[in-house]
Amino acid sequence: MKGNHGAVHDLVADWVARAGVEQRPPDHVQTNKGHGRLERRELWVVPAGALSTYLQADFAWPAVRYVGQIRRYRRQLHQTDWDSVLTTLWMAGGTHCPDLTPAQLQYHLRAHWTIENSVFYVRDTSFAEDFLHGRKIAFTLSALRNAAINLIRRAGFPYIPDAGRLLPATPGRDLMWLFGEPFY
Repeated sequence: MKGNHGAVHDLVADWVARAGVEQRPPDHVQTNKGHGRLERRELWVVPAGALSTYLQADFAWPAVRYVGQIRRYRRQLHQTDWDSVLTTLWMAGGTHCPDLTPAQLQYHLRAHWTIENSVFYVRDTSFAEDFLHGRKIAFTLSALRNAAINLIRRAGFPYIPDAGRLLPATPGRDLMWLFGEPFY
């Protein structure tokens, strides 16, 4: 949850602080090594309780079951001090959300970023979606961008800009992709 959620962010921050997460050890810790860096994630979980009813009634956030914070530490493998430490608030739940352990919650919170990185980041960087102002037709344009991304990935391109450079150089290939011709 980012700070741009305004009052909701402030409510969750207050709820988490009142639960005393800073005075207790994390509920789950995960450490990963990869891409030349070490990452450590500490997760605190707080049941939403009465906050859930309030979030649903006043902010239309239905069935929030858990809130908490996650603190991420990152450093390069050859360094001894952490390059960055970032603390983020989060909330999770849903009408059919089962009881989850802190480890399961951390897994699902990480999986959320797969969507963010593979869809929204690509649309923002490759298609400059954040700079476009077609608000009345935004849903349609977004669906078209998603279709283009899926076609490009189906064609086997690991990076969207690679396809953006190839297609103008080979006229007609994009139509073959669209109408189901074999990819090459």
